[in-house]
Amino acid sequence: MNIRRPYHARLPIGAFSLLSALCLLGIMLVLLGACGRADAAASVDPYAAYRPALKPEFQKDLDDLGPVPRYTISVTLAPDDLKLAGSASVVVPNTSSDPWSYLMFRLYPMLEFYGGTMVIQSALVDGSPTAFTYAADNTAVRIDLNRPLLPGRDVTVQFTWRLEIPKWTDQPAMYALFGRSQQMISLPLFYPSLAVYQPGSTLGTGSWWLETGTERGDAAFNVASLFAVTLTLPADWVAVTSGTEVSSAPAGNGQQQYAYVTGPSREFLIHTSPLFQSVTGAAYGTRVTSYFLPGSEAAGTAALKYAVQALRIYSDRFGEYPFTDMRVAPAPINFRGMEYPQAILLGIETYARFRDKLELLTAHEMAHQWWYQIVHNDPVKEPWLDEALSEFSMRLYMEATRGTDDAERLLVQRWQTPLDGLKAKQQDTTVNQPVTDFLNGTQYETVVYGKGALFYDRVRDALGERRFDRFLQNYLRKYRWGIIDSTQWLQDLRDLPDPSLATLFDQWIRLPVQPAQVSARPGTTATPGSP
Repeated sequence: MNIRRPYHARLPIGAFSLLSALCLLGIMLVLLGACGRADAAASVDPYAAYRPALKPEFQKDLDDLGPVPRYTISVTLAPDDLKLAGSASVVVPNTSSDPWSYLMFRLYPMLEFYGGTMVIQSALVDGSPTAFTYAADNTAVRIDLNRPLLPGRDVTVQFTWRLEIPKWTDQPAMYALFGRSQQMISLPLFYPSLAVYQPGSTLGTGSWWLETGTERGDAAFNVASLFAVTLTLPADWVAVTSGTEVSSAPAGNGQQQYAYVTGPSREFLIHTSPLFQSVTGAAYGTRVTSYFLPGSEAAGTAALKYAVQALRIYSDRFGEYPFTDMRVAPAPINFRGMEYPQAILLGIETYARFRDKLELLTAHEMAHQWWYQIVHNDPVKEPWLDEALSEFSMRLYMEATRGTDDAERLLVQRWQTPLDGLKAKQQDTTVNQPVTDFLNGTQYETVVYGKGALFYDRVRDALGERRFDRFLQNYLRKYRWGIIDSTQWLQDLRDLPDPSLATLFDQWIRLPVQPAQVSARPGTTATPGSP
C-alpha cells in the first residue's frame, strides 16, 4: 500500500525525527497493507462458485466436505450432427493412503449398452502433455503421472475430447439410457469421469474400479465431486441438467450458452429436447421443475405433484433435501426410470400408455436422491444397498399419501407376490450379489428390489417406526457424501440393541433362499390389480 504525503519546502524544528517517524509509519502501513492483502487472499471462499446449488442452510456441507474432485467442463452440443466437443480441467486429490503413479478416468459413453464413441484428443497433467492409454474395453483411459501423487496432494488433469452420439429408434418402447431417440438426447457422464480408487487389504494394494455392469442395472460409481459446467447448444433446445443454472447468454449463430454449478454430486447429466415444456413447484425451499412433451401436460403436472410430495415426505423421514433445484423429465427409457443428481428421468411410456406407473416410479426415483446420491454405493457389485431402500421408501410414500391399506397392497402386489412366483420356479436367490450374477432382469428386480424392500419392512417391524426412522437418519448423517458397503451397513445394524436384526439380515439378504417360515408376511394376502 503506497501513501503519498504532501511535500513541504520548509521543515520545522525536529524535522529529521519527524521524517524518520513518518518513514517508519509508511513502512508499517506498507507491511500492514501487504498483510491485509494476504489475509484477504487467505479468506477467499474456495467454494463460493458452488454455493448457489445448495440451500443456504446446507452450504456448510461444502466447508465440511474435505478434498474432492473439482470438474470445470465446457461442451458444445450439435444435436443435428449427433456430436459433442468438450474440454475439462479436473483437480484430483489423492484421498487414499497409497501413492498413485497413474490415474484412471472412466469413459462411460463407451459402454456397450450406451453405444457412444468417445475419443480423447489431448491430456495434460499440471499443464504438461502426458501419455494416456485406453483400458477396460475402451471404457477407461489411463493417465500416467511424471511422479507419484502422494496422499494428501492433488494434481490437475486437462482433457479435450469428442463424442459421437448414438441414434436409436424412435419407438416409444425403446430403452436408451444414452443417445438420441424421440427428439430427446440423453447424455449422462458425457465427460471423462475419475474412477473410484478402492483401498486394498494392505498399504499400496488398492485398485481403480473399472466394472462395466449390464443394461439392467446402474453403471456409474463415483465419489462426490463438484462441477462447474458450461453448455453451448442451439437456442431452441431445452436443457435438463444436474446442478443449478447460474447464467445464460446468447452465443451467436443461434446458439445459447448456459453455466451450471453443483454442490456435492456423483455425476453431471445433460438431457435435452427442442420440445420440452415445463411446470414448476416448490418444496422446503427447493424449486422443482417438471418437463413434458407436447400433449403430455396433464402427466407432466402429475409428475410435478408426485415429485413435490416425495421430496417433502422423504425430507421429513430421512433428512431434508439439500439442493436448490430438483428436475423431473421424460426420457426414451420405455416405462422405466433412472436417477441422476438433482434430476430423475421417467420413461416416456409412463406419460401415456403406462400412466398408472408414473406415481410409484416417481416416488422410487426420488428416493435415490438420498440413497445413491447422498449416500453412495457400488451399483454393480452391491446394487441392493440403494435399490432395496429406495424401493422400500415407496411404502413410506404410500403410507403418507394413500394410507396403510394401499401401502399393504403395494407390499403384496409389487414385492411379495412376484417373490412367491420366483420361489415356485425355485429361482429365489441371494439379494446381496453383483447385478451380473442374476439370471435375468426379472430375477434381479424381484430379488434386489422386492425381496430387499421386504427385508426393510421386517426391520421396521422389529425396531418400531420411531427407532427405524432414527436408524435411517443416522445412516444418512454418518455416510453423507460418502460411500457405503455391505460390511459397514451390517455393522451399523449390529450396533442396534436388537440381536434379531442380524438374523433377519442372514435370512433375507445373505442367504440364497429364505426359510419357509419367514417367506410370507403375517396378515397379508395377495390382492389382484395395481395400487
